[in-house]
Amino acid sequence: MANGTTNPSPQQIFTELSVALTGFDRAELAGTGLIETYYTTLLRIIGEREAGHLFQAATEALAADRKNRDGEALRRQVVENPRYSPVIVSLIKLWYLGSWYPLSGGYRDVNGSTADDVEHVVSPQAYREGLVWAAAGAHPMGAKPPGFGSWAEPPSLPVF
Repeated sequence: MANGTTNPSPQQIFTELSVALTGFDRAELAGTGLIETYYTTLLRIIGEREAGHLFQAATEALAADRKNRDGEALRRQVVENPRYSPVIVSLIKLWYLGSWYPLSGGYRDVNGSTADDVEHVVSPQAYREGLVWAAAGAHPMGAKPPGFGSWAEPPSLPVF
């Protein structure tokens, strides 16, 4: 490009979209070690062609939101768009819970489905690194011991 910038890769777009959807920044998402895993999971389930459409819509919406500083374009063009909203819901659940939840029947009727579009924990790491634990100020039971007696105290919620 003339200004010396390059177009972002699909994985970079996926990451930027994930930041916008989860409320966690790039460093926090990268710290989970799951960006690549979740990106490939999404591609495997919805296919590269449909992911390409989603990423194009997200790129345009995120650019408009950076300009307008309001988040409305992403909400209107992607989150509330019937074509993408089932994918967005499953993607948010994936980041927070570490499990893929199947796409809606309506989505599957229009776009088809793959054998991988079933409820499943993506990996043991996905459970441990689910964003739900940080959002709740807690630790994943049986995976990251918080220390002796720590469950006797209420969780301390992060300040946003």
